[in-house]
Amino acid sequence: MKLNLFLLSVLLVAVIFPAQGQSKKDLEKSLAATTVAKDSIQKLLTELSTRHDSVTKACLAYDAMYKIIKEKIVHCDFKPATIGKVADSLQISIDSAFNKTKARFVSLRDSVKLLKRFSDSLRTETNHLSFVVNKFIGKGTIPVDKKDLSGKWEFNVRWYKVAGDSVQSGINLMSSSPDSNSVTKLVFLDFETVQVFLSKGDSVKCFYKVNSFAKDKPWTMDVTRGTNVNIRLNANPIDGELYVSYRKGNGFYYGFMRKK
Repeated sequence: MKLNLFLLSVLLVAVIFPAQGQSKKDLEKSLAATTVAKDSIQKLLTELSTRHDSVTKACLAYDAMYKIIKEKIVHCDFKPATIGKVADSLQISIDSAFNKTKARFVSLRDSVKLLKRFSDSLRTETNHLSFVVNKFIGKGTIPVDKKDLSGKWEFNVRWYKVAGDSVQSGINLMSSSPDSNSVTKLVFLDFETVQVFLSKGDSVKCFYKVNSFAKDKPWTMDVTRGTNVNIRLNANPIDGELYVSYRKGNGFYYGFMRKK
């Protein structure tokens, strides 16, 4: 506003003093020119004020961003002109920290793999001991008729890997199954449905069909549920124990089942 008054005063002085030797018509022209100049100056002043307000608002935003970078990222004063170098330094620090974290992660991952192998080995050994203990503790049940396949039957099986084409020459010792979700129990519901319980805790109601049943010879039983379950159970009564087996992947589960 002070600038506006100053410029107006200058224009008025410039118009008034030369006007002493001018005619009325010349004075009117000078006054009109002064009015136009005044309007132009007022318009320019308004534009400059608007630009000033815009620049001030932008500066406040940059000040806020500077404060955040200073307090939460750099933790020290820095010159805004050096922000590129500051960013490069931060990137180097981040990359270094990431590489150290990655190295620790790789080390932890290898340790977890080692622990998993050790855990699998212990689980296999535990299953083996459980198999042996259960084999010699308790009493087996041999069904003499298909009607005897009723109620609850518990499984004790372990997984064997088949290494070659021949079952006789290609069987490895018991090892960890690639799918440890083995059958643990069968509950016969009626003459065609059975509830299959698995080691991971889930169960499935399936259809079953006994093939060529014999009380003193091997026989089979198909247990199916669409594409979810498809098991051919091989049963073989030997020395008062009903041994069972079924294929799984590149191996098979083998053990015995007893009525509970």
